[in-house]
Amino acid sequence: MITVPRGLFTLTMSGLRSRSDGWRESGAIWVGHVTDEEVWVAEEVYFHHELCDDSGRPFSMELTADAKFRLYEELRRHSRRLVGVVHTHPDRWVGLSPADESNQICSRVGFWSIVVSYYGQRPWNPTTMGVHIRTDTGWTRVPRSQIRKRLVIT
Repeated sequence: MITVPRGLFTLTMSGLRSRSDGWRESGAIWVGHVTDEEVWVAEEVYFHHELCDDSGRPFSMELTADAKFRLYEELRRHSRRLVGVVHTHPDRWVGLSPADESNQICSRVGFWSIVVSYYGQRPWNPTTMGVHIRTDTGWTRVPRSQIRKRLVIT
């Protein structure tokens, strides 16, 4: 399960929508901690475009290796962990593309990847998002009927 405070969820979605500006992909990274019960807790958001020039285009964006290493160092200094990545797609398809799967920021089992349709336009309904979890065999999409039980907005 991943928990996200409502304010952080709203900040993330509005930031993605604003950066996408109706024509390009945008991305964000949730950081926080993981409890003993394997609950992933998002506490803070970093937007790709604030970490580097994400080269956002209609069907892609990029977080540079340098930006990733600077982020990893900051997380290490503050004892934080990567919890999930959230990014937009241009239409209603919210699966993970081969580029999404191969350019992952974290390959740790339990890590979350959420895809938001229509460049982050409202309404922000988690059950219409692509909610994916990293397993020991790769990415698995959470069934729509299970999303509200696995992605908990508090």
